Amino acid sequence: MHQTLNKKIVWITGASSGIGRALAVEAARRGARLILSGRNEAALRETARECGAATGSGNAAQADVDGGANSRHTERALLPFDLADISACTDAARRAEAIFGRIDVLVLNAGVSQRAKFADTSPEVFDTIMRTNFSASVALTRAVLPGMRARSSGTIVAVSSIAGLMGAPWRTAYSASKHALAGFFGSLRAELYGSGIQISMVYPGFVRTAISENAFTGNGLKHGELDPLQQAGQDPAVTARIVWNRVDAGALDIRVAFDFKAWLGVFLSRHAPRLFIRSISKHGGL
Repeated sequence: MHQTLNKKIVWITGASSGIGRALAVEAARRGARLILSGRNEAALRETARECGAATGSGNAAQADVDGGANSRHTERALLPFDLADISACTDAARRAEAIFGRIDVLVLNAGVSQRAKFADTSPEVFDTIMRTNFSASVALTRAVLPGMRARSSGTIVAVSSIAGLMGAPWRTAYSASKHALAGFFGSLRAELYGSGIQISMVYPGFVRTAISENAFTGNGLKHGELDPLQQAGQDPAVTARIVWNRVDAGALDIRVAFDFKAWLGVFLSRHAPRLFIRSISKHGGL
């Protein structure tokens, strides 16, 4: 399947920063009309401003980001909500489809990471990570899919992680949620074969974002530290260009920002699990 983003309605979760913001800016540059979601409305407004700067619409775009009665004539709309609240996801999907009348591309990018051992992670924190990273994606897909099926067209882009391809210490809930995404969307992809709907899984390796700083510790507080691999990671703008190019080309599984360590880790986890466990435990400070 090959598509262009020009004039497409693209809904991006986790659009307030990092990869989500970069995907939004690049999609705007390619002519998409955007619905930007996240918890931080002020940060979403900044994303909208960057989209306007990228397209040359400047201050005019800022007047459009709130949606409302005239939203079908705008280029960007804000739809803040908390993905950890599954009922809010269903309501947000209803509101999102009402803004422009349809959703052509759903980008499930929002997520929260973890920096705590399983034994030190409260059940509440574990469940919050699973709801945010996995259950919310299922709920949004369930809500948006009927419209895509009725039109026999649509794209779902689910942003996983290298942690969705291999386990790692300090990330049991995060890795579980990302593996769950692969299982769910792999099965759904088979069920939708021939429907005209594309499902692309994205597995970022090391991208320069604040995901490690914002990661949950075992009691739900922020980790507050930037991992060296993130600090030295790929520019999110580069990541976004690669992702959209490959989605446009019809790619179903997209690995991006993989350095040698990332490729080696995934390879060893599949083909030499004992060696992988020993090395990643050491790397994780255990």
